[in-house]
Amino acid sequence: MAKHPAVAQELSAVLNELWKLDVNRVKPGKDYTINLQGKADYVAQGSNSARDKANAPLFIYVNEDKLRSIATYASFIKILDNYEMSTGVAEKVTSEELEENNVFLNAILQTQVMKRAHEYLVSKGQASSDVAQFKKQLFDIWFKLYHRDRNGG
Repeated sequence: MAKHPAVAQELSAVLNELWKLDVNRVKPGKDYTINLQGKADYVAQGSNSARDKANAPLFIYVNEDKLRSIATYASFIKILDNYEMSTGVAEKVTSEELEENNVFLNAILQTQVMKRAHEYLVSKGQASSDVAQFKKQLFDIWFKLYHRDRNGG
């Protein structure tokens, strides 16, 4: 249990409220079906390297029409290919990718979920009440590049 039960209770209430506000949520069994299969095995005791034991895709079915028709999902899907997963490879961010990030942020900031999250963060002194400043804060947290290399730098 948390050191401060009142804080944990407040946070739990806000998270439940955000869940209820998400009218665009995809529903298991209706909008998607998953195939759980086997668990990942760790290669060695204490190792962070896991070996995937699944021999089939995780998703059996996904309602792609729903994902394409909702602005938040559609704009998120467009940014998935914008970043280099390999360490040691320099990012090249194009103006088109920056615009995709912007479209995504605009889409999520129009949702009741993000409006309420913003309101809560403002009440806790963790975000500016100005939506443009909040958008910049989200951009910096989610999309601003940071230095990374193969040596953990």
